[in-house]
Amino acid sequence: MMFARLSFVLLVTLAWSGVALAQETSASSAAASSAAASSAAASQDTSNTAAPASDDLLATLVYPRRQQATQWLGLSLIGAKVVSANGDAVGRIANLIVDEDGTVASVIIEVGGLLGVGGKNVAVTYRSLKIARNQAGDAIDHVTIAATKDELARVAAFKSLRQQMAEVRARR
Repeated sequence: MMFARLSFVLLVTLAWSGVALAQETSASSAAASSAAASSAAASQDTSNTAAPASDDLLATLVYPRRQQATQWLGLSLIGAKVVSANGDAVGRIANLIVDEDGTVASVIIEVGGLLGVGGKNVAVTYRSLKIARNQAGDAIDHVTIAATKDELARVAAFKSLRQQMAEVRARR
């Protein structure tokens, strides 16, 4: 049963990528298919040991199955250490500003303060950041910005839409 499911996944995966395969039923081809299925299963998501059910949706642009090497997880970016070009500590990324089309427009860096208290939030464009991965390559080690802590401390504090609306209500 497991072999049939893995073979099906392999056939669907290869057919989906434009490769045509003929289904083989002989015992000698079963061993070759088993090796190919094992290879395909190894390249699939390893978080689930069982093969996906045949009624699972195939991976598409709408339903991606894995993170690409050029992508960051938002949780890895939020909280990441921010340093200046010369390596001095600047702060930590506190939040992200995402456009309606889903692109990260800016990041909010918490500058100053101690353990999250007394700091000031400053927004910078996402494109102004240089993100460095850790040695394993699976997470963010630090983020570099071409500004110092003192320069960011002089920038106007970022105000979220919620904060702006609260200030308007308080003035009434």
